[in-house]
Amino acid sequence: MILDALIAAQISIPRPLKMRFISSTDKVEKRYQSKINAAKKLKKIYSENDIKLMILKGIGLAQLYPVANHRPCSDIDIWLFGKQEEADEILSSQYNISVDEAHHHHTVFHIDGVMVENHYDFIEQHSRSSQALVERYLKELSADEELYTINIDGTDFYIPSPNLNALFLIMHSGSHFAAENISVRHLIDWMQFLRHYGDKVDWGRLLNFSDTFGFRPFLECLNSMCINYLGMPEKMACCTMKDEKIVKKAIEDVLKYKQKNIPNNFIKGWIFRFKRRFSNSWKQKMVYKDNQFFAFFRSFLTHIIHPKIWKK
Repeated sequence: MILDALIAAQISIPRPLKMRFISSTDKVEKRYQSKINAAKKLKKIYSENDIKLMILKGIGLAQLYPVANHRPCSDIDIWLFGKQEEADEILSSQYNISVDEAHHHHTVFHIDGVMVENHYDFIEQHSRSSQALVERYLKELSADEELYTINIDGTDFYIPSPNLNALFLIMHSGSHFAAENISVRHLIDWMQFLRHYGDKVDWGRLLNFSDTFGFRPFLECLNSMCINYLGMPEKMACCTMKDEKIVKKAIEDVLKYKQKNIPNNFIKGWIFRFKRRFSNSWKQKMVYKDNQFFAFFRSFLTHIIHPKIWKK
């Protein structure tokens, strides 16, 4: 995406750096096409078994970019309108595809080497009780809202409605922001979504919901980061953060974050999680209303009950 911008702006860069950009772009394009091919194959399998497929995030959001195949996509996230178990059974029994169930809110399998996350819940709920109510609302939107479609490489896929996608993208990026970090890509995704679908979102209802469940500060900060640092027109935002220090702190967190691996030891791993959670407490307060100590205790219990996912 940086190379596209440099070329469009007619900015010359040193040849060695340009060749690195070109090489990276080629890899992104190839990975993108492999995911498109896998999604088309998966839709064919599901269609033959009368299962509707909705694409979440990833290649769906990529279609909102000027050059779709330059938006990196790590995997494919899907929603099957309540038929997750049936779909996994079909892949396992008829196509001998191994399905991994050791995850919080989705199963995982691979199609031609491409990882797919089959969501039975839109968001993770194991550590925060309030998220169960948000999840219920997301599922109501998926069932009640008009279905939207988008054509990707000659194949039509369902995508979330604007109201569903707005809440889902906020909660998804908010969960990453509170737990560890978000990247510049999350900001651009949000800005591109607003540019294409912002006028179709019921912002009054969403803002009321954000006040009820406590994520309005994050939504305001997300908008302000896009306005202040990506040049998003202020008229596209339903609300903004008034505290400029918080916005600056948040963007520095986005730009300077370096992921640290969780120690492969039960005790050291939980000490690491404890320190990480409470060093990020200022971010968690922007996303959730839940008590942080109680949320950590719930998370601990869940990992004890489901030991396969304690490394997640």
